[in-house]
Amino acid sequence: MVTTKATDTQKPVGKIPGAGGTGSGSESHRRRLGVLLGFTEECHTQTVQEISTRMDIPVSSAYRYVSQLREVGLLEEAEFGGYRVSLRAVGLARAARAGSAGILEFTRPVLERLTREHSETSLLIRRMGHAVVAVDMEETRSSVRLMFEQGRLMPLHQGSAARVLLAAMKPKERSEYYASMYSFTGSPDLPSEAELREIDKQGWAESFGQIEEGIWGFAAAIRVRRQVVAALSMAGPIYRLDAARRERVMTAVKGAADDINAHLARVEF
Repeated sequence: MVTTKATDTQKPVGKIPGAGGTGSGSESHRRRLGVLLGFTEECHTQTVQEISTRMDIPVSSAYRYVSQLREVGLLEEAEFGGYRVSLRAVGLARAARAGSAGILEFTRPVLERLTREHSETSLLIRRMGHAVVAVDMEETRSSVRLMFEQGRLMPLHQGSAARVLLAAMKPKERSEYYASMYSFTGSPDLPSEAELREIDKQGWAESFGQIEEGIWGFAAAIRVRRQVVAALSMAGPIYRLDAARRERVMTAVKGAADDINAHLARVEF
């Protein structure tokens, strides 16, 4: 059984050895993506100098990447200085949701049922390049809720759902993601290949505090034609989820994922 534990602190991820300094086209693409994905709800407005420091690149390079992202409408100038993600980026989340439309009609009732029966938030998570996004979710009415928001891009290595999707990637794709990890803010705790092989084999993962301190999560793979296309997940504060309750949630999520997979196997996309 594979579980992932919380790190003690949440710091900017350091540069992965061998990830930079090549000047290659693929490296430039990764750095541009790193600039964009470095914008979060907490760091929604950033100056070129801040981007330069965060990504450990010259100010001139940071300015060039920002200019290129402005040209395609993904970044815009903020009223009081610096840059922010433009509303055009919202279209990316909508595109992810639209691409999942065939699955959502089957998973929406499942999310509602899981949350109703277990009183914790349930989510459908998909990979979007080097990030994951909640394309649908059913929130609990309990007082403590999650940092995860529908449409918000999150790192591909943090949390049970993300690691289910990371484990399903080809090794080359994972290597490219690791090479870009210096651009993310969050835990640098990357899973080993052995851990990912086990997750891929069993089709599920459990996590403790990977995204938020004190939050437990569990996710199971959703497949179309044997390919992992999403992860069905439930998460909540650990103080509400003792071992017995976690076991019930795990059983429910695995069973729901099996039902969805069996249904999707009979549907033509």
